[in-house]
Amino acid sequence: MRAILVLLLLLTACNAPPPFQPASTLEEIMHGMVIPNAEVVWDSTGTIFTVGKTEEIQPRSEDGWIKVEAAATTLAEAGNALMMEGRAKDKTGWYERCRALIEAAVSVRKAAKARDVDALFTQGGVLFEACQACHFAYRFEADPKTIRTH
Repeated sequence: MRAILVLLLLLTACNAPPPFQPASTLEEIMHGMVIPNAEVVWDSTGTIFTVGKTEEIQPRSEDGWIKVEAAATTLAEAGNALMMEGRAKDKTGWYERCRALIEAAVSVRKAAKARDVDALFTQGGVLFEACQACHFAYRFEADPKTIRTH
């Protein structure tokens, strides 16, 4: 009898919801975590062509690379935060889009850790596509008059 009681207590504990306590809205996560950190990634590589001059943009110091790594880590975890109860728009497409954000951010971090400028540029594009796919599915469709700034 005692063993059954212990087993029931263990099963009850296993079925308890996680002790998460969301402290931010979806919009706060987007504007406080996702957008500024995506901008760090997108601003970290590129080429600027002007008359008589070409400027290659890339992290040029260890601190610059670490900043990109940290931004990618924040983006990956923001993807997890966006799937929490109360933030998810649905349990199908929303989760898929959040997982795409996570995967893109992890690939950006991997490129930054490898100090691979070309891979960082490419994976920044993958990140952009993940963001756009979600925006087109959930942001722009909800309000077609939304200005598409990012």
